[in-house]
Amino acid sequence: MTLSQRLKIGKAMVSIVWLFIVASLIDPSQVPFPQVFQGLGIFLVVSHIIEIVVFKKRMRGPADYCLTMLFGSLQLKTIRIES
Repeated sequence: MTLSQRLKIGKAMVSIVWLFIVASLIDPSQVPFPQVFQGLGIFLVVSHIIEIVVFKKRMRGPADYCLTMLFGSLQLKTIRIES
């Protein structure tokens, strides 16, 4: 399996986690352990903000900022591969 395929699988998994986080905020009764997902959401937002600050020079535009906010280091690896 190539690195780009692994990154796509990782991004798909992170997307699913974000869906659970958003669902736990909108309607907590529909998600098992909503406090866990809400805490994970806070952790992801803080850690991705730190990644944006640390790797600001690597960002090429607004799309990279948004995608790094969603996928974090997976997006940073994508930027490095394309460069």
